Amino acid sequence: MALVMSNFVSLSFSPDQQSWNKLIKKQVLKGNAWQAIQSYVDMQESGLSADNFTFPILLKAVGGSSYFCLGLELHGQTIKTGFADHAYVQTALVKMYSSFGRIDDARKMFDKMPRKDSVAWNSMLDAYASNGQMDIAMELFDAMPVKDLSSYNIVVSGFAGEKRIKSARNMFDKMPVRDVVSWNSMILACINAGDMVEALALFEEAPQKNVITWNTMIMGCVQDQLYTEAIDLFCKMKAGNVEPDYLTVTGALSACAHLRSLETGVKIDMYARNHGQASSPHVVTALIDMYAKCGSIQNSLEVFYKSEDKDIYCWNAMISGLALHGHGTSALKLFNEMRENGMKPDDITFIGLLSACSHAGLVQEGCQLFGFMERDFKITPKIEHYGCMVDLLSRAKLLNRAFQFVETMPFEPGDSILGALLSACVIHQDVHTGEKVVKLIRKKGNNRLSDGEYMMFSNLYASCGRWEEANKWRSMMNDSGIVKTAGCSTIEVNGKLHKFLAGELGFDQE
Repeated sequence: MALVMSNFVSLSFSPDQQSWNKLIKKQVLKGNAWQAIQSYVDMQESGLSADNFTFPILLKAVGGSSYFCLGLELHGQTIKTGFADHAYVQTALVKMYSSFGRIDDARKMFDKMPRKDSVAWNSMLDAYASNGQMDIAMELFDAMPVKDLSSYNIVVSGFAGEKRIKSARNMFDKMPVRDVVSWNSMILACINAGDMVEALALFEEAPQKNVITWNTMIMGCVQDQLYTEAIDLFCKMKAGNVEPDYLTVTGALSACAHLRSLETGVKIDMYARNHGQASSPHVVTALIDMYAKCGSIQNSLEVFYKSEDKDIYCWNAMISGLALHGHGTSALKLFNEMRENGMKPDDITFIGLLSACSHAGLVQEGCQLFGFMERDFKITPKIEHYGCMVDLLSRAKLLNRAFQFVETMPFEPGDSILGALLSACVIHQDVHTGEKVVKLIRKKGNNRLSDGEYMMFSNLYASCGRWEEANKWRSMMNDSGIVKTAGCSTIEVNGKLHKFLAGELGFDQE
């Protein structure tokens, strides 16, 4: 959409001008970037032009979207209207270019600014930090005439994004003052670096916690597979003075899904309903996933069809849920329904569909889907799609065909693909194909094998009654000093989650 350029430049702040600015700003704050641009066009057609308040709002609207060409047009119009030299507009241009990853263009704008306030310096600093250029960011930080709290927070956040926990901690310790953003950034740095012990220690130490603090910690626990801890945090948050939001609920439901904890999941579902969060597409997706993984596909379908605002993630979750429960035909019907509703499938959609075909034994349908996902939908198959196809063929006892599929893959097969194929060979007692897979696994790992691989090799021969070879692999595992990892289980008793290891006499409460 080309932007109209009015011949009339209004430098006064008329009531009409202020009304347009308020309208455009309101639309931008609501995330309606396209409506804001359309309002700007309407404003020009009414005889008014943008001013030094309008341009920063518009540049924020196009920043980071798919409207880079509009951003260039707006830049041109700031020059024509004489607002390009205004500090607010120049800073907004720096932010606009950096949001599109055009850091060099942002720097050119920054260097041209005759007067740079702290907002301008921080905007340029954030441009480098947000794009992972922390060495240049530190050069700029050191050159800043005045560093405020935002400057320090930007640097800590930048290091957090790069998983450079030591650098983040050094800057955090140097801060003259800290706010909740500082603590959140440092906690995130620890989580990103995989140091959950330090993250939890910082969380407990933080003098003030907002909803972002809690959400960061909960999602960090989920990411690190500390699911019971994530649910405990959710319960503590509810009991405190910070109210959970839809992201908190989404994280807690994800933890329940991994633990297969239906009782706790239902309680969180009720909380979401009572607090007006059940309509969020994020929560809807998490609820569909949780109920499906906890064995209640009927509740998943109920949540799905009651939701009025379904995005691609909701559809994908429902297709994956049906796949998990072996309802392949229903998943394919839902896919057709999805297309009828004008929803465009993505790569995750096809992972769910191929998985559905695999679990339901729909070999022909799965092969057809794999064939036209790229042809009809321009989706290039990823290793996950190839993995689904190997699983589909393996379950159908087409093991030699599955092995040929692995050999023709455009990427190196991962451990999960080879493991699934070898497991199928064990189940179907196909030692011929199994030995081919063994060679691939040994070659891939340079003969360094895990306890699971040793046991799988042994099981392959044992399944065919070839005990001498089976015992040989067990002996090789023992001689290598590898000990089989103990299994760990989590159970729910009276609403509380307990975890125990195989071989323990009792279980410990978490």
